[in-house]
Amino acid sequence: MEYAICFVPNIPLRADHDECSEMMTELLFGESCTVTESWGSWSKIINKAEGYVGWVTTKMLTPVSKEEFDAYDPTLQPVVTTLFSQAVNENTGEKILLTGGSVLPEYHEDGTFRVKNDRFRLNPADVLPQNESLLDTARRFLNTPYLWGGKNAMGMDCSGLTQVVMRMHGLQILRNASHQATQGELVPFVSEALPGDLAFFDHADGKISHVGMVAEPGYIIHCSGNVHIDKLDGEGIFSEERNMYTHNLRLIKRFL
Repeated sequence: MEYAICFVPNIPLRADHDECSEMMTELLFGESCTVTESWGSWSKIINKAEGYVGWVTTKMLTPVSKEEFDAYDPTLQPVVTTLFSQAVNENTGEKILLTGGSVLPEYHEDGTFRVKNDRFRLNPADVLPQNESLLDTARRFLNTPYLWGGKNAMGMDCSGLTQVVMRMHGLQILRNASHQATQGELVPFVSEALPGDLAFFDHADGKISHVGMVAEPGYIIHCSGNVHIDKLDGEGIFSEERNMYTHNLRLIKRFL
């Protein structure tokens, strides 16, 4: 197996070939990958959407041909733009739960899409381009619990939130905060930040380790403990609940 697709709602992508190994991110339904190595019941893969490398359980992957892999372009395929959607397999009648940002190969406007020999149908309204702002989309994830490596509305980390929200608006960005910080256009001053801009934060060693989305002037929505809104200024994120600064502001980027 050289190429594969995620044909289940999500697959944990781990640092090593072990169920106890750290989950670094997830493959969502419809995301394809290149298989570079095998180890027992595990496969080392490269996620086509973002270039992330890690290990997944082989039996959770569905093999695809080189032609299918090339056709499944994550930057061109429509995606689920609601927090959750339910698709029905028209061949078997079975239902599958999809989360926001899931990729829909060979999608048609009637709400049908196809993965290999299986055709599915979902509500076309769950795939319509978002007429709301990036910030409004991010607000729909409020109270989602923090999960290291997660990128769906049942559990996500800080960069999982920003990546999925951007994808739901047709923008494909990288996975980790430090990688996302290399993209976009620099906003020189926090006073010039607009809702939807991404703010990045670092540790004392200068390493970027956190990201959130600028909300109304002076506020940010981010995932730390859960997805919530805190104050933002030139120093960083201030938690009124804890009465302290929790993250040091490094830079702000604009993607639209």
